[in-house]
Amino acid sequence: MLILVGLVGAPSMGHGQSTTGTAPDLRTRLHERFDVVALQQGVALVPLQSTSTVRMIQIVSGIVTVDGESLTGQQLRDRLGADSDLVLQASYLDVQRQRELADGTAAAPPAPAIQTPEDTARAQVTTGDMVRFGGDVSVGQNERIQGDVVALGGAVDVQGEVTGDLVAIGGAVTLGPQSVVRGDLNVVGGGLTRAPGARVMGSVHEVGGGAAGFGRGRRWSNGLGSFWPRFGSLAATIFRMTLLVLLGLIAVAFAKRPLERIATRTAATPVRAGLVGLLAEILFLPVLILMIVVLAVSIVGIPLLALVPFAVLLMMLVMLVGFIALGYQIGQRLTARLGWTERGDYLAVAIGILAIGCLTVLAKLAALAGGSLIGVPLTAFGYVVEYVAWTVGFGATIMVIHETQKRGGSHTPGGSPAATDISPA
Repeated sequence: MLILVGLVGAPSMGHGQSTTGTAPDLRTRLHERFDVVALQQGVALVPLQSTSTVRMIQIVSGIVTVDGESLTGQQLRDRLGADSDLVLQASYLDVQRQRELADGTAAAPPAPAIQTPEDTARAQVTTGDMVRFGGDVSVGQNERIQGDVVALGGAVDVQGEVTGDLVAIGGAVTLGPQSVVRGDLNVVGGGLTRAPGARVMGSVHEVGGGAAGFGRGRRWSNGLGSFWPRFGSLAATIFRMTLLVLLGLIAVAFAKRPLERIATRTAATPVRAGLVGLLAEILFLPVLILMIVVLAVSIVGIPLLALVPFAVLLMMLVMLVGFIALGYQIGQRLTARLGWTERGDYLAVAIGILAIGCLTVLAKLAALAGGSLIGVPLTAFGYVVEYVAWTVGFGATIMVIHETQKRGGSHTPGGSPAATDISPA
């Protein structure tokens, strides 16, 4: 009886030893590199390193898949490097011994199949390249762009698929977990955020990444704000100066004589003209409000309220004429100093207006280049110069209008109008 028990029990004991001692060295080495999870038909290996480009390795029924993709032995070595030997050794074991590689022997539920990018269905397909200037680009999870994606000065958020290249200049790039970029990825002046599972089939190039980017999530900032608002401010200033030059040319063409009189007044009495203009600016709003109240409380004056906007437009027109006249006066002096007098009054008014606004333009250029220490003081000084020019021109125009009305109401004994006094103050 003892012999029979011994003969029956011997295989059982031998089998138990082989089971409990299944590849202990392989198990230890695997747990140093992976989180080993037992499956019903094998094991799953999840890399412990957060920097790994592999999400999950599955060994099921002797077949090795990496992120849902079946690989040959050579492809596995190319993909995993030194870890490929451990994975191959584990794949040679039977299912029971593979499950014993995990800490527990209880089988975990089957892992969900990992959907490869090639099998991902995209409900929305856009054919052709997508190019954005100064705006963000977003590719949804169910969207495929059949072409290249280019963003200049904006951020790119890809949750779906781009079949061509992806280029972002001056903006951040975000790749979601189900994103696929089949071409090259080029990021210039922005940051790259790449979620686990994001696939880039081509090469990845980053130039000047980090905080220097601008766009959603990344801003190139200094004391004057982000890049595009500063660029827009420069463009608006250039447009404003160009418009003033055009209006100045029109004024010289159709109202040269009144313009010359106002220009002469700005040169003869600049301080007095500036004080008159400043006083008019201070009193304009209270007088306008008082006039509106008076017209509103009187039955006869209510219809005249419709003329209030025209009063505001009249003031703006007077200020514009005065500014152009001052620019015309400055331009005449500059052209005379440069010896360009024969080139006419049109050049004079253009040069004069640009001379008034040149400091503001230079300040915007300095701010655009990131020089806030120079850009901020220059911007403030440029605005002060422009304000003084508008105020002096405004006052000079008011003085000329007043002198014209006074001269029209009073005549000399001989019937000729009294001469206008434009002697220096």
